[in-house]
Amino acid sequence: MNIIRNPGPVYGQHLVIAGALFISLSPVFVVLSGVSASASAFYRMALSLPALLFLLFLTGGKLWLGFRQCGIALLASIFYTLDLTCWHQSILLLGPGLATILGNFQVFVLAAFSVFVLHTKVTPRLILAIPVSIIGLYLICGIQWSTASDGFQLGVLLALTTAFWYGGYVLILRLMQTSFDLEGKIANLCMISILTTIITGFVVIGSGDSFAVPGAESWLYLGGYAIICQVIAWILISAGIAHTTPIKVGLILLLQPVGAFIWDIFIFQPPVTIITLLGVVITLGAIYLGSTSTSPGEKSESG
Repeated sequence: MNIIRNPGPVYGQHLVIAGALFISLSPVFVVLSGVSASASAFYRMALSLPALLFLLFLTGGKLWLGFRQCGIALLASIFYTLDLTCWHQSILLLGPGLATILGNFQVFVLAAFSVFVLHTKVTPRLILAIPVSIIGLYLICGIQWSTASDGFQLGVLLALTTAFWYGGYVLILRLMQTSFDLEGKIANLCMISILTTIITGFVVIGSGDSFAVPGAESWLYLGGYAIICQVIAWILISAGIAHTTPIKVGLILLLQPVGAFIWDIFIFQPPVTIITLLGVVITLGAIYLGSTSTSPGEKSESG
């Protein structure tokens, strides 16, 4: 617990690496669970609650941090619900790899916020990242767009929409977590999990989806999704990111989309062309450039 509470630069980097590797399993769990996009989002949050609340108890933290924090947590939960719902549906339409890579275009949402709201200086990395990302996106999606199925086109649009909601969630989460120690960070994650569980539950009901889980194996995948990806990964990344330089964070967090793409190929074996692979490599390069385009003194964060 002391390493997580105050890891230092070396262990901080290791925590972020471990968290990124764990979270790369997220889309795999979504597909293997066998439930709808909205139901998998609900169970991710609901099943993570006992572990998060137990961690909060162990650290001696308190859940209620005031009306202001609760209001920010509610806004974060709305963005997070939209993020998870769109992303999960894109995973089911595109597969874990492409959906996660396109969802990580959130770095450009964060970059745009930094430039236009925080008036951060536009760096050469960011200028280069924009055309590179467009080229990569075209190679992945554009060439086959006119002949692709409606499901593929919808999946791409949902994945890119995910990037907007994901970026907004990260910005709100960063606002929440900035001034808190480990206990406060866990408390905020607990509050977000409670509120997101409630909201995603209403989404399941409102969309006409079912809460039904096919069987014990599906429960196992949903439990792994909640504990490994929502609890362990988020705590590791939250604890280590403050002790890791922005450039290293940007590079390390590429393990998430890269890992998801590799899991997709080895587990689900989708048809992949050389052009698609080239587009993936170029897009990952653009994401890296975008995620490391902050000025030297500016902290970078991801979810």
